Formats: sequence, structure tokens, C-alpha cells
Amino acid sequence: MARRSGYKVVTAGPEETRNLTKFAHTVNSCDVMMGVHGAGLANMVFLPMNATLIQIIPWGSLKWACRHDFGEPAPDMGIRYVEYEIKEEESSLIEQYPRNHAVFTDPLSVQKQGWNALWSIFLNKQKVKLDVGRFRPVLLEALRFLKP
Repeated sequence: MARRSGYKVVTAGPEETRNLTKFAHTVNSCDVMMGVHGAGLANMVFLPMNATLIQIIPWGSLKWACRHDFGEPAPDMGIRYVEYEIKEEESSLIEQYPRNHAVFTDPLSVQKQGWNALWSIFLNKQKVKLDVGRFRPVLLEALRFLKP
């Protein structure tokens, strides 16, 4: 979908990130970087000025933490910030917990159990499967930043 929307897509997995110098140059050649909340987004430090960071926020009432970690520093780094908060249907947690579980009905109560519970459930066990129709406007918004 990103390609069809006008992006040249560059992906980076463990192999591409082994050589930090090469990887930093790759990131610096990008106008937009996107990813699910996590340490990998710290690579935003390699983005060029006026680039855009798209952060995908996992399920679990994590918007405040995600925005604090990456959204708030972005403007001071000369980076535009766009976020996309997934719905429960886009989370693998719907396959692990019933809909009436606190994970869905009261995620903050899970967070109040401490860092280990938050990490284990919302960050470590959760996989994201984007609803591309719902996500498309976010990609288009970032693409508009690139147009002169």
C-alpha cells in the first residue's frame, strides 16, 4: 500500500542494522520512517531535518508513553511526528485474551500491576497487523509533507 501511495519502501531487519554506519546512512536517506513503538524508533536520530516519523502505537492505553518517548522529542530534532493508534482488532492480543478481559476493558488496570505486566502483555507479547484501509490516511498525511 505504501508503494501504491507513492513511497519508495526501504525495509530494515537485523541483517541491515548490523553495520551501524551503513544503516545510519540508509535512515538518513529517508524522508519518512515508520515503525511500531519500540527501541528501533530511536533510529530517528539518523533522520534528516524535516523528515517525518510515523509511530504505530500498540493496544493498551500506551499513547502517553509512546508520545513521551518519540513524539515530544521530534520537533526539537527538526522532525515531523505522526502517530497511529491501533484498534484492538489490529492486535494479536485478541487471539490471546477474551474481549471481556481487563486487557481490553481496562488496560490501565493492567499497567498498574507494574512494568513487568505492561512489558509482558502490551509490548512483548503483542504483534500488530495494521488495518491498511484505516492506516492509509496516515501515510498520505506524511506524503503531503514531502510535496513542495
